[in-house]
Amino acid sequence: MSIKQEEVIRPIANFPPSVWGDQFLNYDKQTAKQVEVEQRVQDLKVDVRKDIATFLDVQTEHTNLLKLIDAIQRLGVSYLFEEEIEQAIQRICGAYGDDWNGGSPSLWFRILRQQGFYVSCDIFNEYKDETGSFKESLTSDVQGLLELYEATYLSVQGEVILEDALVFTKTHLNKIVKDLMVSNSTLSTHIQEALKQPIRKRLPRLEALRYIRFYEQQDVYNKSLLELAKLDFNLLQSLHREELSQLSRYTCRQTPRTHLSINFLLVNTHTYIHTYIHTYIHAYIHAYIYIYIEKV
Repeated sequence: MSIKQEEVIRPIANFPPSVWGDQFLNYDKQTAKQVEVEQRVQDLKVDVRKDIATFLDVQTEHTNLLKLIDAIQRLGVSYLFEEEIEQAIQRICGAYGDDWNGGSPSLWFRILRQQGFYVSCDIFNEYKDETGSFKESLTSDVQGLLELYEATYLSVQGEVILEDALVFTKTHLNKIVKDLMVSNSTLSTHIQEALKQPIRKRLPRLEALRYIRFYEQQDVYNKSLLELAKLDFNLLQSLHREELSQLSRYTCRQTPRTHLSINFLLVNTHTYIHTYIHTYIHAYIHAYIYIYIEKV
């Protein structure tokens, strides 16, 4: 008696075609040009290091030093100057302690706390009047108000003055945004983005792309630093594209019939990793644009 074998029906994966097709398979690495760019980067690093050293040696330039460090960090190139920044912050902290007497106290407070130095928030008491309320004159200095707003996100539990400052700055910045819509749309957009997501909560590499465009529109900026930030951005983007090209070719060779679908998953995974596993979908989309498409 024969046993009747049942036909086995295997499920079909039926992956959808990749929305990116084969665009990541080919990557044209221009070695000669890249060597030239990398040499230019080294030259610009020397220039920026000289600027840091110059500001550090002159006490009256310490406020400008903090502004330079802030720009370096927000432009995404702080990893190139880790030793210089650490040395500068150590010197400033040792020289002033909690008694900062330079300009931009909010910037001083934020930079030092970002670097792990616990400086007192008592410096903000000078922003209050006899009644204990924040001085209305603060609202006439938009940049100072924005710096104070950003500084409040470096507070720790129990610092009531920073909690009050957050409410005060948010209220007035929202009013200022409406007034600047026509007269200064760039600054208005800058403030809106800050209100939506303060520096403390941003992804560094995405912040670099956004801040490069804002920084180059300022009346005063460090030309060497700006050029360095742009070149570094494009070099890193090229590296990401080269990585993805190599991975795409590998999956194409291993699974020629389904490589389009696997490439779709590969691109998603690669982007996911480089966005620091961020959960917001808008950041994911912007990260894809940053890593593979956008140029500065």
